[in-house]
Amino acid sequence: MKSRHNYRPVYRLFSLFVVGLLVCATGVCAEVATPEQFFGFKLGTDKKLARYDKIVEYLQKLAGQSDRVRVRNLGPTTLGNPYLLVEISSPENLRNLEHYKSLERKLYFQGGAPTDAERDEIFKSGKAVVLVTNNLHSTEIGSSQAIVELIHRLATDNSDGVKKILDNVVFLTVPSANPDGQILVTDWYNKVVDTPNESSPLPVLYHYYVGHDDNRDMFLFSQKESALAAGILWHDWFPSVWLDEHQQGSDGSRIFTMPARDPINPNVDPLIYRWEAILGTSQAAALDAEGKTGVIHNVSYDSYYVGAFGWTGWWHNQVGMLTEVASARIASPIYQQRATLSLSSSQAAASGGGGAAGGGRGTGAGRGAGAGRGAAPAAAGVDASPGAGGGRGGTQEQPLPAPTDITPRNDYLQPWLGGKWTLGDIVDYEVTATYALLETAADRRETLLRDIYKVNLDTIEKGRKGELGRGSEKAYGVLIPVSEQHDPAEAVELVDKLIGGGVEVYRAKNEFKQDEKTYAAGTFVVPFTQVFARYAKDLLERQTFPQVRVTPESDPIPPYDVSSWSLGLQFGVRTDFAKTALDSSLALERVTVTPKWPLAAANNGNGWSFAYTGAQSALLVNRLLKGGAAVRLTKPDSAGIPTALVTAKPEVWTKAVEGFEIRAGAAAGKAPPRPAVATTLRAPRVGLYQPWGGNQDEGWTRWLLEHYSFDYTTLHNKDVQAGKLRQRFDAIILPSQRGTALLTGNTAQSVLPEYRGGIGDDGWQALLDFAAEGGTIIAFGESTNVLIEKLPLGVKNLKRTLTVQEHHAPGTIVNLQVDTSHPVGLGAARETYGFYVNSPFFETVEGFSSQKVSVVARYPNTTVLASGWLRGDELMQGRAAVVAIDENPGKIVLFGIQPQNRAQTHATLPLLFNALYWSAEGDVNIAGQ
Repeated sequence: MKSRHNYRPVYRLFSLFVVGLLVCATGVCAEVATPEQFFGFKLGTDKKLARYDKIVEYLQKLAGQSDRVRVRNLGPTTLGNPYLLVEISSPENLRNLEHYKSLERKLYFQGGAPTDAERDEIFKSGKAVVLVTNNLHSTEIGSSQAIVELIHRLATDNSDGVKKILDNVVFLTVPSANPDGQILVTDWYNKVVDTPNESSPLPVLYHYYVGHDDNRDMFLFSQKESALAAGILWHDWFPSVWLDEHQQGSDGSRIFTMPARDPINPNVDPLIYRWEAILGTSQAAALDAEGKTGVIHNVSYDSYYVGAFGWTGWWHNQVGMLTEVASARIASPIYQQRATLSLSSSQAAASGGGGAAGGGRGTGAGRGAGAGRGAAPAAAGVDASPGAGGGRGGTQEQPLPAPTDITPRNDYLQPWLGGKWTLGDIVDYEVTATYALLETAADRRETLLRDIYKVNLDTIEKGRKGELGRGSEKAYGVLIPVSEQHDPAEAVELVDKLIGGGVEVYRAKNEFKQDEKTYAAGTFVVPFTQVFARYAKDLLERQTFPQVRVTPESDPIPPYDVSSWSLGLQFGVRTDFAKTALDSSLALERVTVTPKWPLAAANNGNGWSFAYTGAQSALLVNRLLKGGAAVRLTKPDSAGIPTALVTAKPEVWTKAVEGFEIRAGAAAGKAPPRPAVATTLRAPRVGLYQPWGGNQDEGWTRWLLEHYSFDYTTLHNKDVQAGKLRQRFDAIILPSQRGTALLTGNTAQSVLPEYRGGIGDDGWQALLDFAAEGGTIIAFGESTNVLIEKLPLGVKNLKRTLTVQEHHAPGTIVNLQVDTSHPVGLGAARETYGFYVNSPFFETVEGFSSQKVSVVARYPNTTVLASGWLRGDELMQGRAAVVAIDENPGKIVLFGIQPQNRAQTHATLPLLFNALYWSAEGDVNIAGQ
C-alpha cells in the first residue's frame, strides 16, 4: 500500500513540468519582461493584484528566458491548481543541481553519515539551500506579489551582490502555499473593490477545508498542500533555512522578524535558535538601513510550538524563520492616526513587558494583532487578524487610532508612529527582508553548513546516549506496538504521519525485549540515532509548557498557540519510550511505505465480523453500507469492544476492505456466545451548517466526513430557514461558534446582503421542529451554549462564568473516561484522551422526566491535564465533557471537547461518528446469529 500522501512528488523529475534549464547556456537570453510589463501594473500598486494563474504564467515564461530560474509543478492542489516550486541559482549551479542536492541530502545524513571526504566537500562546495514559502494564508497576499519581484531581480540583475547570492545559494521558493485561496481572495477582492461593500469579508474559508489552520497541519499533513511542502522539505531538498512569510494586524509594528519570544522548546538544538536570531537580525538591519520603521522581534509568537508551518523546521535541524508584515485591507491602503515618539522609560518597560506577554490567544486562527502589546485570547477557530480578515483597517475617512507602542527599546528600535500603509509597503518590506536573508546565507555559507552538520551529528550522538532534549530522563527511541493497541489501525496512521515528517521508522522482524517488556514481531521502532529524532521525540512525548512570567509575581504567560500536540495521545496509541539503549542485535526493517491498516476480521459462515474499535472501523462501515451491506453492532464485550456483523456480497466486502490487512482475531472470528441485541447501523443523512464568513470547525468537520466516507449536505441560513429538515436529515451538525453568530450572524451594512445575518428566528424554529420530529442536533464547543441557554435541558455549562484568571486552556490534551455502553461511546476506549480549548464543560442538573440525560464522556475525579498547559484543573474534575440528551423522539449531543480538532484527535472521532449513526439507529434482536 502506498503512503496516504505522496510526500515525494519532487523525485519524479521527468514527469514534472520543468522549464528554464540550459535555455541560456551561452549567457545571452531574450529580453526578460519585467513584472510591470507583463501584468500591466507595478506589483504592490493600490487596488491591483496579480492572480495566481497569471503568476504561474509569468514564472514559466521567465524560466524559459533565464538560465537562473527553473519552475516545477509538484502536483495539483486541493482544487486542482499547480503547486509551484521555483529553483533559483547561478547557471552553473542549475546545470549541476542534482549534485548540489546530493550534497545537501548528505548534510542531513540521508543514506547514512557522510564520510570525512564527503563532509569536507559539503563545506567547500556545498550551497546554502534556502526555502521561502509565501501566502500560506491567502488574505495575507503581499508575499505572493513580492516574491515575483524578487525572482525577477535575481533572474536579471548582474550586480556583484546578486552574483554572490546566485553562486552561493540555491534559493527555493513556493510563490503561494495556498494557490486555491490566492485565486479565491483575488477574485473576491476584485468583485468588491471600489463598491460600498469593499470591506465585506470573504464568505467562505480561504483554504477550501481548513482556512487559517493550513498553518497548523505540518505534522498531520491532512491537506494536499501540506504534504507537498513536506515532500520538498524532508524527502527531496532538505533545505537548511526555511522562511515562511505572513502578515499580522494593522495597528502595531510593521514587521516581526526573528527571534521569537520565550519559552524555547528543550528538544530544539540551541544552535538553531542562534541562527534564527542571526538571520532575523540581518533582515532587521537591512530594513533599518533603508529607513523602514516598525521592525520588532521577541514578541507575541513563542518558540515552543511544533505545528506551525515554518517553525516545524526547528525539530528537523533547519533554521525555521517567520516574518509577519502589517496588513493593508488586502490591496487597499489603510490609514492610522499619527503618534508622537515617547522616550519614557516607564512606558518602555510596560510596553516591552506587554510585548513579551503578547499573543496569548488560544488555538484561534488569528495572529496577535498588536505586536508589542499583549493580544487578548481569541475564540477557537476565529481569525483575529485585521489583515487576514481583509475587511478591517482604517480608511482615510475613519483612520485607525494612533499606535500606542511608541517607545524605542532593544526589540523595537524605531517604532511605527502611524500614517498611510499600502500593499506596496508590504511588498517593499518583504523584498528587502527576503533579499537580506539570502545575502546573509551567501556571506556565511560555509559557517551555516558547518553548524548544520554539527547539529545533525550531535543529534545522532545524543540520541545514541539517550540525551536528547534537556530533561533528566534517558530516551533512546520510541516503540509502537500494534496488536496490543485498542485500535491497531491507529498505530499505522501514526506511523504514516511520522514518515511524512521524514522520520525513519522500522519494524522488528522478531519478538524482542526492551526495558523488561516483551514486544511482538511487527512492533514499530523509532530509534533516536537519526537526524530527525528531535522531531519524533517532541511529537510523541507529553508536553509540559514552561512557566514564563514577566515578573516573579505575575501570572504565567499563556502559550501563543496550543500547548500540547502529543500525537500518540491524540490518536489513542500507546507509545513506549525506550529508557535503555536498544539492543544492537535487534533485527529491524525500514518502513518505506505506509503499511495497510490491520483489521481483526473473519468470515463466520453467515457473513463477516470485525472488531469495531475506532475511526477506520467507521470508514469500513460506510464503505459497506454504500455497497448495500447490512451492518449490526453487538453489545460491547467485557473489554468494552463491540463486534460488527456484516452481511454482504463477497465483492462488496472485498472492495470495502481495500487498504486493510485482514488478521484473524478472537473477538472477530467467533459469533457472539449468546443471543444479543445489536444496533443496526444505517447511513445517516447528515446536514452540516456552514455559516457565511468561513468557520474552521465546519471546514475540518467537512474534511473528516469526506475522508471517512460520510455523505453530507451543506446547509446555509436559507436552507435552515426553509424548514422541513426532518424530511431530509437524521442529524444536523452545528460547528463551534458563538450563539450570536449562529442566530444573527454578521449584520454590518458593508456585508453583501446575500451573506448577511444568521439563521434567525425562522431558522431556530426550524431546528426545534427538526428535533421535535425525531432529528438529532450535534453541537460542538461554543454552539452548545445556545442550546443550553434557549432549551430546557438538564445541563449547565460551568465554563460560562469563569474568568481567564480562574480557568484557561489554550489547547490542551485532557484525560477522558468514556461510557462505552452508550450508543455514542461505542468502540471508544474506556480510558482515553481528548482535546480541550477553552470550550464548555458541563454539569447535569434538574431536567424534565421526558428527557434522558447521559454523560458519554467525563473528566476524571483527579487529574484532568494529560499533556500541555491548564489553569483550573480542579474545576473540571468529575465534570462532563460530552452529554447526550434523548428527548424521545429527538436527540441532542453536546460536545464540550473538540472531538475532531484539526483532524488530529483520532481517539475521539468515534464519538462524533457514533452520534451520526445514533441519529439513524434501529434495534433488532439477533438471536441465532
